[in-house]
Formats: sequence, structure tokens, C-alpha cells
Amino acid sequence: MFIERGFDDVTVGEIAAEVGMAASTIYRHFRTKEDIVIWDEHDAAIDKALERALRTQPPLEAIRHVFLDELAARYDDDLEFQLNRIQYIYKTEQLHAAAVEADLRARAELAVGLEHFMTKKNRPAAAVVAGASLVALDIAIDRWQADNAKRPLGKRIAEAFDQLARVGELA
Repeated sequence: MFIERGFDDVTVGEIAAEVGMAASTIYRHFRTKEDIVIWDEHDAAIDKALERALRTQPPLEAIRHVFLDELAARYDDDLEFQLNRIQYIYKTEQLHAAAVEADLRARAELAVGLEHFMTKKNRPAAAVVAGASLVALDIAIDRWQADNAKRPLGKRIAEAFDQLARVGELA
């Protein structure tokens, strides 16, 4: 509906009618209309995989592997839908703004989660690791959607994290 008519011209009531439920039910699951589009059904599985990985790997390595093994694979499995969704988010100003806000919330949540797996001495770095990881992911996704997924998301994620790992070497 959004692609056909535009984001502003579709109401939550119309979405609710299309899926056969009340608008109030939609609002119980999504705070805003923007959240309906930016929500990613894979988040819960990725969170669980990250929690497992953090038990055995350093934080940046764990995040990288989960993004590669879980997120990229799930996007590959549903490539057309995910590519269309991400490109629509980038093209629609209010969706892009909502996605940036969601990234900021995710960064804060990830930082808190990382602190539980880091030594007391290293906990102050949790926010930096979370922020750098999510920026690397954002750049990978941006490049992936910009070239219409000609290069798989997994390769884009690997490149971004490789670049992040080399930051200290860059001149």
C-alpha cells in the first residue's frame, strides 16, 4: 500500500483493515506508522544469537559474526522484500528519520547489553563498540541497497567490519 500510494496517503486504519484487525491492535505492537515499516522481524533471533556469541567471543567479533551469520543470511532468504523495504526507507524522509532514531535506541540498548559481557575495566568502551558496530552495519546496508544488492549484504558487512578493524592503521 505504501509503495502504491505513498507513505503519507496510507492510514493505520487502512493497514488494520487489510490485515483483518483493529487499528488499536496495530498500535499495541507498533508505536507509530513508521515503526510498521522499519520493524525487522529478525531482531529477536539476532538478539539471542548475539547473546550466545558474546559468551565465547570478544564483542566486536561476536557482533560481526552475528550480523554475517544471522542478519545477512535472513536478508538473502527474503532478498526482494528486504531490498524493497530498505530502499523505501531510504527514499522516504520520515521513514529514514525514524530509522535513524531507531538506530540511536538500538545503540543504547546494545551498549547496555555489551556491558554485561565486558570486564569492569572495559565497560566504558561498550558504547563505542555498539556505536561503531551499528555504523558499520548502516554503511553496509546503505551500500547494499544503493547498488540494488548486486553484492550480497554479507560481503558488504564483512567489508565494513574489515574497514572498522583497520581504523587504527588508516592514515
